[in-house]
Amino acid sequence: MEITENARLLKARYEALKSLRTPWEGLWQEAADYVMPRRDPSMNGTISLTKDARLFDTTAGQACMTLANGQLAWMSPQESPWFAFTSPPGGESDDDLSLWLAKCTDRVREALAVSNFYTSVHEMYLDRSGFGTGCLFVEPGKKSLFNVQYWPVGSYVIDEDDEGNVDTVIRCFKLTARQAAQRFGEEKLSQKMRDKLAAGGAQEQEKVEFLHFIMPRDDADRDKSKIDDMNMPIASVYMEADGCHICRTSGYEEMPVMVTRYLEWGSGMGNLYGWSPAFMALPDARQLNYIQKMLDALAEKAAFPPVLAPDDLEGEIDPNAGGVTYFSKDLANAGLMPKEWMTQGRYDIGKDRVLQKQESIKTAFHVDLFQMFAQLDKQMTAREVAERSSEKLIQFSPTFARLVTELFNPLLARLFGIALRGGLLGTASDIPASAVVPVGNGLAEVAPPRVQYSSRIALAMRALPTLALHRSLELMGGMAQIQATGAPVTDNVDWDKAFRESAINDGVPADYLKSQQGMQEIREARAQAEAQAQQQQQAMAAADAAAKMGGIPPESPVGAAIGQQLSAA
Repeated sequence: MEITENARLLKARYEALKSLRTPWEGLWQEAADYVMPRRDPSMNGTISLTKDARLFDTTAGQACMTLANGQLAWMSPQESPWFAFTSPPGGESDDDLSLWLAKCTDRVREALAVSNFYTSVHEMYLDRSGFGTGCLFVEPGKKSLFNVQYWPVGSYVIDEDDEGNVDTVIRCFKLTARQAAQRFGEEKLSQKMRDKLAAGGAQEQEKVEFLHFIMPRDDADRDKSKIDDMNMPIASVYMEADGCHICRTSGYEEMPVMVTRYLEWGSGMGNLYGWSPAFMALPDARQLNYIQKMLDALAEKAAFPPVLAPDDLEGEIDPNAGGVTYFSKDLANAGLMPKEWMTQGRYDIGKDRVLQKQESIKTAFHVDLFQMFAQLDKQMTAREVAERSSEKLIQFSPTFARLVTELFNPLLARLFGIALRGGLLGTASDIPASAVVPVGNGLAEVAPPRVQYSSRIALAMRALPTLALHRSLELMGGMAQIQATGAPVTDNVDWDKAFRESAINDGVPADYLKSQQGMQEIREARAQAEAQAQQQQQAMAAADAAAKMGGIPPESPVGAAIGQQLSAA
């Protein structure tokens, strides 16, 4: 069978990206050994059931599970709203558009709840927490509107564009000849696969490797005025790995794969994959496993101590509970009685080391942050939550930002597109005109909405900048009280400058503060208003005095005094 040039180039690109992944595979394997022993990245993410027996401590695995559970419960919870579609950035909002987007939000949430999203995203969070990289694939489903698949680390390779965004994902997976015929059609398979299918039996059930290429399609290779499979902005190519036979070529309207890295240290040096808390915790996890192993041995010796006995008593000692051992008085007088030995190990010191290592591992996985969230009162405002957990939230902020940028934003854009094309968001007549934008060549499309996140962590993160404002307001109140005393020593301080620099240094956004010119204009207007108010009060007092003077003779001493005051006024 002749291999086309395009297929050859695709296979060569996969092999090149796979070689770039090689250094990470050893790190993933070690992380799996201590953090997720049931996973084996070297086997394309399959399950291993033999490594649990080598673990003597499960702190790292439990911490990884806590982090994954926390991301699910506090950033994308199934039981409460965590996102909303709002007006597109830069677009004009109106009541019809706002109402329609609110309906879109409710319908997408409902469709997401009945899909397999929440089970799949939890598996992705485990990979992201343990291996540093997580991957989701979203396509229209057969049983529900959304079919969300979790792709395990080790089963795919990735590549970035010139801005560091993952734009290419190539997945390696296996199908039997029967499954391949069901997915692609028998006529689309290679002759080798058709022969297996015709042979039946073991050959039909033999699994064969396939590659799925998902990558941007060059503008030169597509006609933007068409929206068929061959002109979609994202290309999709399925290929039999052995023989480079292409089974299907199609495309997607949006990127269907979301790859998120926990942290991306060294990405500028071509390190495509993410850095996870597990990598930081590995030294402690290794030592902790060894210490627990030794403490188990020490505890076993303390419970069943070794015995030092004279050779005359060989076979005569009864170690059982209530057992009786007989020996001569001569042995007793000579001090040759059986006795414990080598049981002086310091279990307490080992236990202290265990607690120290366990705490270090939990800190790496932000366990204290999610435990704090679980203990906080659900009635607390976002500001109160942020105040109590601000230090821990700041440490978690970098990975939260990556999660929003690399997972949530493209995920919700994909879900919105599938729901729109699937009719979930109504017909063309239901879409407000303000939601439609021209794209050239006489074509138009619905502008992707902006997404606002409302999970507990998202709200707490948004509240962090306002904490500086609240602290500055408290400082302002203290300054005002000091100035109100009028003590001469207060003249030494430029209160305006001190407050402004303190607020900025504390993190108050600069646009929260008025310019000095604007502040001066406000003060001048206030002084002018106060002067006018004082003049009005004086005029009213004069008028009142004049009214009262009507009953006092002008030539009297009192009348003369009042007249002088009025003249002065």
